[in-house]
Amino acid sequence: MGGVSSESSKCVETREGNVGLRLSFAHGRRRKITPLGVAAGLPGVKIRGVEVTQTVQDMENSVVLIADKPTAVRVYVDPTAVAKAGNITGEIKWRRPGAAGGAFLPAINTIRIDPGSPKSLPEQRRNLLGSLNFLLPAEAIGAGQLEIAINRVLVSGGADLVLEPQPARTVTFKPGVPLRARVIGLRYQSGNPPVAFTPSAVHFAHLKSFLSRAYPVPSVEWSQLVVDANFAPLFDQNNAETAILANAQIAAIRSREVGSGIDPRTHYYGLVDDNNGTAGFFMRGRAFMIPETPRPDVVASGPCGVPHGLAGDNGPSYASWYGAHELGHTFGRYHPGFPSGTQDASDSQFPYPEGLLSTHDERYMGFDVGDQTLNLPMEVLPGNEHHDVMTYADNQWVSAYTYKAIYDRLAIEDQQFR
Repeated sequence: MGGVSSESSKCVETREGNVGLRLSFAHGRRRKITPLGVAAGLPGVKIRGVEVTQTVQDMENSVVLIADKPTAVRVYVDPTAVAKAGNITGEIKWRRPGAAGGAFLPAINTIRIDPGSPKSLPEQRRNLLGSLNFLLPAEAIGAGQLEIAINRVLVSGGADLVLEPQPARTVTFKPGVPLRARVIGLRYQSGNPPVAFTPSAVHFAHLKSFLSRAYPVPSVEWSQLVVDANFAPLFDQNNAETAILANAQIAAIRSREVGSGIDPRTHYYGLVDDNNGTAGFFMRGRAFMIPETPRPDVVASGPCGVPHGLAGDNGPSYASWYGAHELGHTFGRYHPGFPSGTQDASDSQFPYPEGLLSTHDERYMGFDVGDQTLNLPMEVLPGNEHHDVMTYADNQWVSAYTYKAIYDRLAIEDQQFR
């Protein structure tokens, strides 16, 4: 597509032009723009920051970005730079450094900004509607660097706003390793006459989805199976004795299947239904061990069911975060020790207070891209309200600390156990 000249020759740009120039001179493009939306005396609308996030991130974009993992760009517009309240949307431009051209991407939302009641940047970060949000396409998130520029900010249904000149942002996507997971549903029988209890499909689906969204992986290579358990209720939920039996059965299945050709990098996990929370049917989860060095042969097992508020969860299945916790042990992750008195503090290096995702200044903000197939919305997970998945606390997600540790362990496993 051809370029459009502005009134000033230095603002001329084509769609094959430089990203940085478009950011600096976005007010020279396409349509007549009005300065009426910009506060008097200011050169243009200021962008407070650009956050490129997948699971958890800070404003410096210091958390590793995994190539081919769904990625959102959050653009924070300074509300004090506009003359009056209104609804705005926007557009970014992305390209690979050194590549010709680039691609334009519209925001997936509209936000309201009000100079009379301005939100601070921390307040904006806590709310999905505090930022203009963009979902990068698959071709933008491959391994390597990516330049991102704010191309337009405009009144919804109206004119472009003048943008304050600023540089393009560059982020790097690093190659990731898929999580190879095989989940074994352990079917048991109880009652007279005997009734079989089997993990339903919803629990498998929510565990797979949570791992793909929260773990530092581009994808989950998933398989599942249901077999008869070598145990029956009533379960000892305090000492995890049933989980020890479950792990022995899962380990035997893994040994046999890996010997028959299953990828040895596959992590095995056993899933046991809780009979809708009936007393004596909750099998407390457990990993066979917590390996200090990479050991994908270490298995784990855990319960599944409807949470009914368990750990602050009111969704359809707690297999998600519970399974992520137990599998976290198989990647060498220990307990941070929260809540105090209910969990051992075996991870003395955990850096955030009270098992949170962040220090109290909320440097780190959790982000869930969501899953449309399970009706799970995109949402922001405030860092001082949500807790690391290795705790026993409410509202669990994956902190930057746990994220990096699992990323590093997966990379080593991928090389050592080919």
